[in-house]
Amino acid sequence: MPPRQASLHAFFGASRAPKRARVEEEDTQEKEALVPEGREAEAREAEEPMPDAPQSHARTNLLDTLRFDAHASEASPTLPPIRPPRPTHAAFTSVVAPRHKAAQGAVKYTPLEQQILQLKKENPGVLLLVEVGYKMKFYQEDARIASQLLNIACFPEKNLEAAMIPVPRLSVHVKRLVAHGYKVGVCRQTETRALKAATENANKPFTRQLTALYTASTWIDEVGAAQSPDELGGEQVLLTVSERPHGDRVEIGMAAVDVATAAVTHDMFVDDGLRSELETRLAHLAPKELVLPSGLSAQTERILRAYAAHARGEQPARVECVDGVHAKDAAAVLTDASSDWDAPTLPLVLALPPLVQCATAQLVQYLASYQLASAFGEAANYRAFYDRTSMLLSSHTMRNLELMHNATDGQVRGSLFWHLDRCRTPMGKRLLRQWLRRPLLRPAQIAERAEAVDILRQRRLAILHQAAAMLVRLPDLARGLARIAYGLVEPTELATVLLSLHRITREFPFRAASEVHSGSALLDEALASLAAAREAVAQHLDAIKIAEARKNAKTELFADVARYPAIQSWKDQIADDDAQLAAHLDEVRTLLHRPKLQYLSVSGIENLIEVRTADANKTPADWVRVNSTKAAVRFHTPTIVRLSKLREQHREQLAEAGRVAWRDYVQCVAQDYAPMHRVVHAIAELDALTSLADVASLPGYTRPDIAEDDEVVLRGFRHPVVEALRDESYVPNDVTLGGERPRSILLTGSNMGGKSSTVRAIALALILAQIGSFVPCEAARMPCHDAIATRMGAHDDLARGKSTFMIEAEETAQMLRTATPRSLLLLDEFGRGTSTFDGAALAHAVLGTLLAQGSHSPKVLFITHYVSLGSLAHAYPDQIANMHMATRLDTRGAETEIVFLHKLQEGLAPDSLGVHVARLAGLPRTLVASAQEHARALRASHHAAEQRRQRHRAAALVRAAFGAKNAAEALSLAKAWYSSS
Repeated sequence: MPPRQASLHAFFGASRAPKRARVEEEDTQEKEALVPEGREAEAREAEEPMPDAPQSHARTNLLDTLRFDAHASEASPTLPPIRPPRPTHAAFTSVVAPRHKAAQGAVKYTPLEQQILQLKKENPGVLLLVEVGYKMKFYQEDARIASQLLNIACFPEKNLEAAMIPVPRLSVHVKRLVAHGYKVGVCRQTETRALKAATENANKPFTRQLTALYTASTWIDEVGAAQSPDELGGEQVLLTVSERPHGDRVEIGMAAVDVATAAVTHDMFVDDGLRSELETRLAHLAPKELVLPSGLSAQTERILRAYAAHARGEQPARVECVDGVHAKDAAAVLTDASSDWDAPTLPLVLALPPLVQCATAQLVQYLASYQLASAFGEAANYRAFYDRTSMLLSSHTMRNLELMHNATDGQVRGSLFWHLDRCRTPMGKRLLRQWLRRPLLRPAQIAERAEAVDILRQRRLAILHQAAAMLVRLPDLARGLARIAYGLVEPTELATVLLSLHRITREFPFRAASEVHSGSALLDEALASLAAAREAVAQHLDAIKIAEARKNAKTELFADVARYPAIQSWKDQIADDDAQLAAHLDEVRTLLHRPKLQYLSVSGIENLIEVRTADANKTPADWVRVNSTKAAVRFHTPTIVRLSKLREQHREQLAEAGRVAWRDYVQCVAQDYAPMHRVVHAIAELDALTSLADVASLPGYTRPDIAEDDEVVLRGFRHPVVEALRDESYVPNDVTLGGERPRSILLTGSNMGGKSSTVRAIALALILAQIGSFVPCEAARMPCHDAIATRMGAHDDLARGKSTFMIEAEETAQMLRTATPRSLLLLDEFGRGTSTFDGAALAHAVLGTLLAQGSHSPKVLFITHYVSLGSLAHAYPDQIANMHMATRLDTRGAETEIVFLHKLQEGLAPDSLGVHVARLAGLPRTLVASAQEHARALRASHHAAEQRRQRHRAAALVRAAFGAKNAAEALSLAKAWYSSS
């Protein structure tokens, strides 16, 4: 078999190459020239390029023109392809066999290896994926990390360790890596195969550059991508701060962006030494990534890093340290970045306080490297964190009331949000989460939202049924709009977004809220907003072919071919190439005397001429034998080689023209971001309202009456989450705070009696009422509260250097500083973190301080085991009432059993029942009996001591009253006086 045939046979067709003693150098070069881009090409790119060998056969000169794969020009003709060894143990184990020993001298890296090492040097701290042929490869330490996290093989590849994944699986694996906290970079080949082969760099490695960076907060799933239930409607917040001293406190400017929706949140506030205000904002925004500028104070950085280490979720929040932006440079940074922003945005940002501008500029600079800085370009996306229309719940309150996560394992299940979330869309979930974090303060707004919920609950109008049906199976349109704004959207995603918006704008053709007549001004406005982008969406849809968009065919996408003439120009060039190939086929038919001969395409190789094996030697000498079967041999003629190369170049130029046209079209769509965003927000609002309406339809829920007076009346109230989690019925309770009753309650009772659940239920009823929801009560009447603050639970935070009592004291101090007559305070067993006497004294002092404010005091629900605090109800009878959770002792059996009634009753708890609770909890009987005996002894000792104290006190009083000389004489006089009286 000729050398040319043997080399091509080995690659293109046969499972086994014919036996040969040796392969001449020129034959090896011919074989490499025809290798398509793939594993062999990848391996050979790692070899050092060698000069072309002299051509010793007439036909081999023609093969030089077939260098479609520029990898071949980088290959060594003297070394065989390097293939990964088969791992001998688990795939995640690194398999490393050094190729060069120290004795052999310095390692000699190939051009590809030098390029990879340079990319690693230029991108420290980034886990790099490098495109090599049809694979994405990790190298060195990155390969070892990927091997462990992705469960793929790590193997030696010449001088470097490597691991690889297929290009189509790139997004799957990048998402897994960023979820583990890594910053991942993707290095792409920036040259195309055919175009590179036509340049003077044909013998050099492909140019590769870092084309994308990703972290947990900057990775944005495609529209329609599969997501876990926890990811649906999730937030991907990136946050940074800037600060300066403000007396003994600190002034902080904050900027945060939800990368998934391009929503920008900003704030300016003064914080104390504990950074409690900063902690509250971290709890509300729950950032996945923190950007820490240089120059932060030690306390601020400590709080931010402590949050990152203990953020809720499977992984801690990521921290990135950057050089801060100075106040004098912030305006320039923002102005330079604003070239593609919409007109109102830059003036809006430059009107923000200087520290907020610094923080915003830091995020703009940081996200520019991720190609996401356009998130700041839409004025509609900006909102202030603090406003006077909503309540700011502290981080302690959100945690203690389990608003967003349960206190047991930090999951969403078991939280108030979990109970309320019946949303059909991710947009609705995000908005409902915002409503729950920020209850309304104005009665008119509360009434407006509650009226909308009530109307949706009854759903008497056809338009409301139509709106509910519209919400089903909608994609994440907010994420789709963000991907449009970033320029990341693909044709199939854009088609999904535009078609969804088109359907909605056609179904609800209202031009103004006055046309709707739903009975709710809020619903009228939302339904009318659904048509805000009708004309824009229709125009953008008319510009593309949906069928081609579904295929991501950018060169066939546009309906008007004149809109992007470069695409048509390259199509014409390719058509001319095809015409020449067709004309050449006629010449071949004449030459072979086969008028019906047609080109064949086999294994991706086009324009093959198939000749019977018996006639193969009759073909011209300059024809290139490509592959063969037993019955036939397939050739390329020199003309086919030349025209195929030219056509391949034209195809790549056509593909680039398609990419350029697509980017331009996406920018045109992004110009209508504002009206489309208005539609998406209206969808989210309708979805969140519908979710609250579904909750309102549950048995035992009622619409609360928001009154102007200060009285809270809850009849038959229940804890919404506990009721939802338990199968047995919940015991309802009644409570009144204010009016003719005291404004506060001192609540005592046994452990497990339901004290904490009861006061939490009261607080949750107020929060539900102020977000416009129905409440789990038979009847409810209440005013608007400006704050709900809690001091509940016992936990330390050693990472921040805080003991249990330190946390108690901090939370209580914050409550005392910020409470107003319109606030509700919940204190659960304050003082438990220190000694009994100190704890009781401090609890007495705190509660007494609050009650001493009289009519200006906040409402207080104070849970305690210190029954001595009950004396405050006698000192302040109009301010506080003693109540307890009722229990009953069942003595019918061999042992006395405690029965929890879970009912609020007047007065202090009659006795401590801790020993009975211990028995109920399953402690050993002998231990419980011992504890009971010890408790009796302690009570007797305490009673005796108390009697002695009272006798001595009485003696002192009598001594003073009767002029006794000493305590004994005073005691005798007192007894005589008592007997005579």
